[in-house]
Amino acid sequence: MRRGDVGGRSYRVRMSTALWNDLAPAPRSAGWGAATHVAAGLWRIADPRGIVVGHIRAVAADGGWRYAAERFHTASGSFRRLGEFWSSSDAVECLRYGR
Repeated sequence: MRRGDVGGRSYRVRMSTALWNDLAPAPRSAGWGAATHVAAGLWRIADPRGIVVGHIRAVAADGGWRYAAERFHTASGSFRRLGEFWSSSDAVECLRYGR
């Protein structure tokens, strides 16, 4: 046995260059702002100036996907859900006008 070899199966796997294999479609901004994919089912939404206004989280639901608009709450140090929508563009509009 080689030094450092504990026997058994090797757990090394090749890293993929793909970001995430997301099933949920990306949010559409309807001409306002930009969505950046940051995790599986999670997008960061920035306004046209590049200022982050919140996140859109894809939530599996009966018959498809719902999109939750979330904004960071500084006092509590956590994200607060502003609402869930059947349309990703409605969730983006919630972040846009909910400031």
